Amino acid sequence: MKIIQSFLLIFLFLAQIGFTQIVALKNKFIIENISIEGNSKSGDYVILENLPYAIGDTLSEEEINSGIENLKSLEIFSAVRLQPRAGSEAGKLHLIISVEERYWPHLRFKGGFSELDGWSVTPISLNLDNIFGMGNFTDLGLTFGDRVTRLDLNYINPNIFDSDLDFYFSFYAHNQEILHYIEGQRIIQNVPQGGIDLGFKARQGFFKAFKFGISSYTINADSVARVGGKDFVDFTPNVAFYVGQPWKAAAFTVSFNLDKRDQAYYPANGWWLGARFTQAARQLGSQIKFTRFIFDARAYHTLFAQVVLAGRVKMGVISDEAPFWEKFYLGGPNSLRGFSDRSLSPSGGGDRLYQAGIELRFPITAKHYPQHFLSGVIFLDSGANLPAGQQIDLNSLYNSAGFGLRFRLPFLGIVRMDLAYPLDAGEGKLQFSLGHTF
Repeated sequence: MKIIQSFLLIFLFLAQIGFTQIVALKNKFIIENISIEGNSKSGDYVILENLPYAIGDTLSEEEINSGIENLKSLEIFSAVRLQPRAGSEAGKLHLIISVEERYWPHLRFKGGFSELDGWSVTPISLNLDNIFGMGNFTDLGLTFGDRVTRLDLNYINPNIFDSDLDFYFSFYAHNQEILHYIEGQRIIQNVPQGGIDLGFKARQGFFKAFKFGISSYTINADSVARVGGKDFVDFTPNVAFYVGQPWKAAAFTVSFNLDKRDQAYYPANGWWLGARFTQAARQLGSQIKFTRFIFDARAYHTLFAQVVLAGRVKMGVISDEAPFWEKFYLGGPNSLRGFSDRSLSPSGGGDRLYQAGIELRFPITAKHYPQHFLSGVIFLDSGANLPAGQQIDLNSLYNSAGFGLRFRLPFLGIVRMDLAYPLDAGEGKLQFSLGHTF
């Protein structure tokens, strides 16, 4: 009897182990080997370093397939296929990744939105991605943004020197429109600029949220502006000092971005933090010097059903000796809605920027939520843009409220239409832009 009981116990023990292994193998696989096929130009390392896993990792089927989606998103391959094969024993896999490489330059339309810099549209971009087979990204594009037109040659070298650092290089020429309001007149001044940006960004670890860069550029602000179709030359002293001659600048920048939102396109929960510190100094060869810091915090919470409450606080400070094109400007659809573009700023820009906003967002069309076509918002904005030395108080704040619609369109992303009313004085304005305000 004891022998039978012992055999039963051993049988149950072995059965339990076998069942546990079956369940484990059903849900998880150990990657025993990874083979690459079809890459006559690209090195194997280009593909392996862009996979979110490596040999020896234990992953689910969904996690393994996510690596293929990651390779497709690079757009350096015209096709990517995954062929899993049984490994040397149960629960182990041999992954075969087949790729078809792009050999010729291709054109691309790009629409984008930077959380700190706002919207941009690149109607045509010539891409030479992976042209040397090293996984590099190279493109030449014409970009339009918020009163900025840019021609950029960009280069990104991922995992430079076989490290976790991505190297960025950009050679650019752009024209920025600065709006001045002098004695009730709206004056448009062009500020051409050209230069080089270099930067590094980590892919892993603590520094993943940071980007470090250095830039060298030349600015030659127009000495003649436009007002009502006529020429204008009577700038205020803090603007006139910088016109009529080129200025060389060099600056060091550290950017921080921590994204804890559940999704970037239509966040329903979570929070986002962004900051940027810029230092222009004569030790870097700059003719101008200034220090600028921007902090931006946003939070999102679903109240009920699919109704989302979104809030934002933004602050900026810059040295009072900074040139006018580096300073802060407030007002318009991309900052404080209901007011004319850049109209809430001291002449030559402000040294202290304060912004706050709150929105109640809800889908109007529910199909494909959160990638739905149409949303509605009710919002309240508040902000101030002050010269150095002036303290913020209730009298220095401008406030507006309104409602709007968000349309999701191919290529462009979100197209925004807002009807906003200043709460102190003035009439409502219908304003359009791209992307969420925050």
